[in-house]
Amino acid sequence: MLRKFDAITLAEMLITLLIIAVLCLFALSTIKPYDKTFKWLYVRVYHSLETAVYNSMMTRNSKEDDTLNGFPKDSTSFCNMLKEYMNSAPDDDVPGEVVPKCEAGRDLDINATDFPEEDVQILLTNGVKLWIASDGGDPYVLDEVIDGTPANMKYYIVYADLNGSRGPNAAQWDDTGNINWTTDYKMVDIVAFVVTEASVVVPVGPPEIDTRYMQASVIYPADDENCPDCNRSVPNSYYWAKHDAWGDSKSLAEPMSLNFAGKFPANSPFAITYPEANAVNTAEGCTDENNKISQCFVSIEEYN
Repeated sequence: MLRKFDAITLAEMLITLLIIAVLCLFALSTIKPYDKTFKWLYVRVYHSLETAVYNSMMTRNSKEDDTLNGFPKDSTSFCNMLKEYMNSAPDDDVPGEVVPKCEAGRDLDINATDFPEEDVQILLTNGVKLWIASDGGDPYVLDEVIDGTPANMKYYIVYADLNGSRGPNAAQWDDTGNINWTTDYKMVDIVAFVVTEASVVVPVGPPEIDTRYMQASVIYPADDENCPDCNRSVPNSYYWAKHDAWGDSKSLAEPMSLNFAGKFPANSPFAITYPEANAVNTAEGCTDENNKISQCFVSIEEYN
């Protein structure tokens, strides 16, 4: 007696594999922004801002009308300065569309919790959107007291939507208003940077302690004069690194040591609850003295 066995044809098997492949690609495109793309884009934007600010400060004359001691005296000049040295898309007028453009009327402020599309001032060629925050068009001024002496640092804030128009387009990690942020939260794509008159870009908000966005190392005093960067810590959070290098000390010579994050209001997406800070690493030659330059400094790591 003959038995009849059912089997799939080659065509059916190929169709099944094709469906599986499409589902895998869809899953990867959904997961990738949170696992890979955000940290790559975050560090890319950070270094792009840092390079743009440094290059512009090296080429600008302090007597120019749009600068104050080499630092842009208004937000429109600051925005144009960034556009000059960053890969930005053209801002030609397009009928019926809101085009990113450096305009004071589009400025946000340090209290921003919403980031309207119509207020974007710079669109980078990789799709990242930038908003500028200012004190009514003027730079903010951070008032610190260092060794009993008032000290000031001018700065602007740059908000960046890392993945452009793609969601979630949010800075708040949950909708409860709870600022006790932890790395258990899903990553958000709108982040903030402080750009100082010292040509230093300072990370603020969750990326300070969330190594999913970035990692930082401390560069200790060199063991080998021929390799000044060889004596470095293992990568860790930026928050850990700056306390390892400087502890709680403050210095205008080290803008990363200043408390810019403390100026954001409690309901800001960039106000977070920090963990207990570690002590300065004196064993590696770092110092914890206010208004003195430590021999250690912090380096933001690149992501490959």
